[in-house]
Amino acid sequence: MSAAPPPGWLHTSAFYWFTFLALGAHLPFWPLWLADWGLTEAEIGAYTAISIGARVVAGAALPWLADRAGAPRRALALLGLVAALIFVAHFFIQTRPILLAATIGAASVMAGGLPIADALSLRAAKRGGFAYATARAMGSAAFLAANLLCGLAVSRWGTQATLWWLVLSLLPLIWLGWRHPGGAGAPLPTPKLAEAGRLLRSPAFLATMLAGAASQGGHAVLYAYGSIHWRAQGIGDGTIGALWALGVALEVALMIFAGKWLIDRLGPAGALALSGAAGMLRWGVMTLDPSLIWLWPLQALHAITFTAAFLGVIAMVHRLAPESLAATAQGLAGAMAGGVAMAIGTFAAAWAYPLYGGGAYWIGAGMAAAGLCVAIYLMRLREDKPGTGP
Repeated sequence: MSAAPPPGWLHTSAFYWFTFLALGAHLPFWPLWLADWGLTEAEIGAYTAISIGARVVAGAALPWLADRAGAPRRALALLGLVAALIFVAHFFIQTRPILLAATIGAASVMAGGLPIADALSLRAAKRGGFAYATARAMGSAAFLAANLLCGLAVSRWGTQATLWWLVLSLLPLIWLGWRHPGGAGAPLPTPKLAEAGRLLRSPAFLATMLAGAASQGGHAVLYAYGSIHWRAQGIGDGTIGALWALGVALEVALMIFAGKWLIDRLGPAGALALSGAAGMLRWGVMTLDPSLIWLWPLQALHAITFTAAFLGVIAMVHRLAPESLAATAQGLAGAMAGGVAMAIGTFAAAWAYPLYGGGAYWIGAGMAAAGLCVAIYLMRLREDKPGTGP
């Protein structure tokens, strides 16, 4: 008879599952939906970059408001509801200004929810006695499933299937956020702005944000134009979904079987350095417009370029931030990785891709190199204590 899962693990995993069912459809197929709606390649890049810029504000401000109000679970439920309603509205949008406003709104609420969820999930993992990475891996597994199944749906019914997928994936987050196990128990002390200021002046925290931002921002060209470029090379939508899914499949395997070991063995800064080095290789080769047979191993490197950086940032922020600022700190780090650097990379890609095609991946190689340099500096600060991965 198998043992029951640790307390809180199923609920935490379910929240990540439905969150990344949505993200796994949005990331690879939303640019295709925008193209079918009528946007040009340059407009798609601009809309994507503007929405990512909005994530900078929302990814830091919304978790701070949730911490200040002492209501992270209610915030998650509200953000899930608003996100679902915004995507419902996309069925009726007919003008570019309204589409841009909806794109910004959707990006904002989705960016604001993830740092709150990460903070609550780390608390739930500590209380329930399970590894955070195993619950978060369920999100990556859902991302993989969405890559494959939504890709098949788009191939059969067109990109409008993406909208239906997003709405149905977001609705369960209302209840799952409202009842998240990480928000149970006595409320945390209300954080003060001065505490957030002290955290932002910490060299280790700043280096963590910068290293994570550079490594994750290196993915901007792929996220904005990867699917479009592969389609232009004659690769079918189903194969495009499978390419995305391969990287995520190995990401899931790394999180489940070696996520905690990776942080315990290398430390957060070492994991960030590994991500930067792998990114230099991955994006450098992508500039050569490799054929499909080479795209498979390059996509497999996603397990390192994304996962090692993600776990390194989560682990280091968890060590450095007081618990009352957990969501805010994750939001600040996420806003740098998913916001500032991604916006810079996407704006650069919107300029470079129409001119140079696959040569735009040099943007990613340069950002990965910067991430490696900052990670080496973080290692020298000696804030990196091994053996304490979340």
